[in-house]
Amino acid sequence: MISTGNFTAHSHETIKLLYHNSIEVYLLPFGDIEEPNRHVKLTNPSFVLNMPGFLEIYPFVDDIKITDRMSIKVYTMEGIILLKLISKNDRPQRTKDITDIEHIIRVYFDLYSGDIYEEHFDIMNMYETNQSDYLQLVCSRVIGRKISNLLSESGELRERIKQIIKNRPTTWWQAMLDGLNDEAASAN
Repeated sequence: MISTGNFTAHSHETIKLLYHNSIEVYLLPFGDIEEPNRHVKLTNPSFVLNMPGFLEIYPFVDDIKITDRMSIKVYTMEGIILLKLISKNDRPQRTKDITDIEHIIRVYFDLYSGDIYEEHFDIMNMYETNQSDYLQLVCSRVIGRKISNLLSESGELRERIKQIIKNRPTTWWQAMLDGLNDEAASAN
């Protein structure tokens, strides 16, 4: 990627490139090269990455065609939130993960209202419409349900995510936790 001239190496993060010196692109290896403990050992330079969550969200990625010969895999918003929850838990000093998650919650309805109406309409009746953050509560619960689907085969990570969410006792995060616990989450 660097040889194209469009990317430069990041000054202090080995797995990060900069596209046109402004957009951060992370190169995160996972999958078959993961060890049973979810670690990925890399050489040149030598370091170990712990990759929880990537295996769970990979089946849900979208292939976006860039050119006839090139496509990229893009994670769902819920997958991104899942990874940000893990990142925040692993590096508590990072506040950007929380602000990113809450920004996604704020705009989620604008992005996914059709899906909410078609697949999760029942949630719209679970909250009072006169609440100032009604849509964010609905969206948080939908996100929780979708994260539950991502974690359907990973009970240990599901419990970790529940604990991370419990540690931030806000109404939006409680709604996300409620979505994780919904019986309907396993049906969607």
